[in-house]
Amino acid sequence: MARQGIMPFSDQLGLVLSTLVALLLCLPLAAPAAGAGQPWSPPADPADVPLPRSARLGAAGEETAKSLAGKNHRPAGVNAPAGAEAVRGITEVLDGRRREGAARLAAVAGRAGELSDAVAYYLGLGRYLSGDAAGAVAALAGLADAPETSFLGRDVQYLAVQAASRAGDQARALAWARAWLTEADPTLAPEVWLRAAVAAEALGRRREAVDFLRHLSLTWPDSRAARAGNALARRMCGGDASGGQGAALDPPGGIIPPGPPEREEKGVCYDPDGPSNVLLRAEAMVEKGAPQAALELLEGRRGFDAGQAARAEYVRGKALYRLRRFKAGAEAFARTAAADPASSLAGWARYHEARCLWRSYDDEDLARMEALLRQVLDAPVRDDPLREVAARHLALLLVERGRFADALQAAGRLKGLAVSPDLAAQGASLTALLRFVTGDFAGAVADMEAFAAGHPDDDWADGARYWRGKALAAMARPEEAARAYLDALSRRPNSYYGGLAQSALAAMGKAGGAAALASPVREGPRCPGRAEAPSPRAAAALAKARLLDDSGLPALAEMQLDFASRAMPDRADLAMAHIEAAEDMGRRGAVMRTAWRSFGGCLMRGTAADLLPLRQALYPRAHANQVVAALAGSGIDPDVVSSLIRQESFFDPRAVSGAGAVGLMQLMPDTARGMGKKLGLKVDREALFDPAVNIRLGVAFFRERVAGAGSLAAALAGYNAGQNRAAVWVRGFGNLGEELFTELIPYTETRDYVRRIDANAMMYARLYGR
Repeated sequence: MARQGIMPFSDQLGLVLSTLVALLLCLPLAAPAAGAGQPWSPPADPADVPLPRSARLGAAGEETAKSLAGKNHRPAGVNAPAGAEAVRGITEVLDGRRREGAARLAAVAGRAGELSDAVAYYLGLGRYLSGDAAGAVAALAGLADAPETSFLGRDVQYLAVQAASRAGDQARALAWARAWLTEADPTLAPEVWLRAAVAAEALGRRREAVDFLRHLSLTWPDSRAARAGNALARRMCGGDASGGQGAALDPPGGIIPPGPPEREEKGVCYDPDGPSNVLLRAEAMVEKGAPQAALELLEGRRGFDAGQAARAEYVRGKALYRLRRFKAGAEAFARTAAADPASSLAGWARYHEARCLWRSYDDEDLARMEALLRQVLDAPVRDDPLREVAARHLALLLVERGRFADALQAAGRLKGLAVSPDLAAQGASLTALLRFVTGDFAGAVADMEAFAAGHPDDDWADGARYWRGKALAAMARPEEAARAYLDALSRRPNSYYGGLAQSALAAMGKAGGAAALASPVREGPRCPGRAEAPSPRAAAALAKARLLDDSGLPALAEMQLDFASRAMPDRADLAMAHIEAAEDMGRRGAVMRTAWRSFGGCLMRGTAADLLPLRQALYPRAHANQVVAALAGSGIDPDVVSSLIRQESFFDPRAVSGAGAVGLMQLMPDTARGMGKKLGLKVDREALFDPAVNIRLGVAFFRERVAGAGSLAAALAGYNAGQNRAAVWVRGFGNLGEELFTELIPYTETRDYVRRIDANAMMYARLYGR
């Protein structure tokens, strides 16, 4: 009998069921399942996908004015009216008058001569952006099948993939996507992987589609294309596109194993929401610079087994570290290690917890860091890559604390580990330097010699030669030391270690420069200005670039020269033409790539006369008088400030960093206002774009840093890593001198930064004279 006030169980159940039915009737219909779902479709607006630079020259900004300069004049290199009409049509498409430009280009297609590839591309672009995908495919198909024949070929092929996908021509979309992906541009690749997956699925090539989707999901995990691809993958697995769990299994590789032969294609899918794939996606997000997205992906996730849950906590820790939330990251790693203390993952978690603690200035945290690293090294689990990073970081921590003998002992544990050549080289260089620091000069000589022989192509090989000379000099063996310095100098005299070796030889009264120039290592770098054999192919490329430039299309001329100089890297005439064009366009990255590709040997071994044609493009010295005036009385070499400006902004007064630093010397507005008060100046952000103001404030700030840090190397380290961290390094090993201080900076980025500033200052001195 029911108690008063309490419903019988059958009545309770009936009420629950009736309530659920009522709620379901009020809800909107759920998304359709995979079998009945809507096929994937591209964005409604054709422009709502990433487009290559050649398609964006009409965007607002300074580059537009340069790109479209003189667009209304009749091109000097095109005599036929068709050529003038072609240029007019191209500029109309870029200006946003797409239908008008496409119609004009269609009228001259086939009659544009050397501009025929540009006509085909911009005709296709105009049609594509106007919504005529099929017309775009027709215009682009010829070049898309032979992209190697034109400087626009890769962009043509990319646009053809987009147009064919939109037009429903999936066979062509897949073929062009496969071809384009052999040399993919990483900024555009996610869209092509997505289009390839869509095309493969539409053509019934399910396994191929699954491979495309998995690669997209795990390589560009936070991209818009990956999100669309994951929705498609869910639909293929039997789930809905809103994130519901499909019917797929979740094996370690994330690919569903095939069923019986007759069902093999149907049974294959990639489930992005399977626990192991969620972990892979989250870890990829951390590695690809999207740690916040990784945390959001893992938030509230269920269905992990114990091992997967520990891995999820580990990935959270890595994401928090990337977000500079070091305390929270350390706590996440500690929880990971506690979940299964004897596991391999626990060892890696302890190592990463130690890295989080390294960012602290608290002695207790640093003591725990040391204890964690020693625990990793003493663990019975044999994991050589883990032991390598733990031993190296323990040695660096001990160096930072000024405990050099203990650091050398820790570095000794690096020997015999089965790790990659790069990691082995890092450990060997640290050990050799610590032998020098601790006064074991004979051991340092042996280790440096072994390093140069065992790692001849490593960036630090010349460093080993130079420091071998320093150790020999410390042992009072000056002739051997001079030969070691000359060995470093003769290989790359214009490098950081070449400059140090030159100075060391000069201090010994040795004529190192002349001997280095006579060295067989020094012979034969390709430099600009040298005589070249005639080349009809190079001449044709230069003529086409001149035609484009004369036609008022300098951005396309620069692209043509980039294409030609890549295809013929040994041609100095093409390389110099591209460097000049890219410099005019403000494309400093392109200038540097071409210069190093074609003249890398000259940049490392050329004389000032050899490098004179490259001096302005690679080592500008703008505003030199203002730099000298601001440094008056400081004793700081103006070449150091020129090198600093080159590194920070490459002399672009309008440069703004992602963190908000402004102008030539990349000053934060708050820092600039503080310096302005000291100098009696009222400064706002806009004033920092004025080179005179930026240099005056920036040099004053840098002078303060040098005075406070006690050395130029420490000041540069603080400029990159922060004053507080640099102060720790000064206390730990600042008394060893600037050269060793630079070598022992624990942060690779900061160490390379200081070396680069010094090396470029040396280059300024060579190119311009003191």
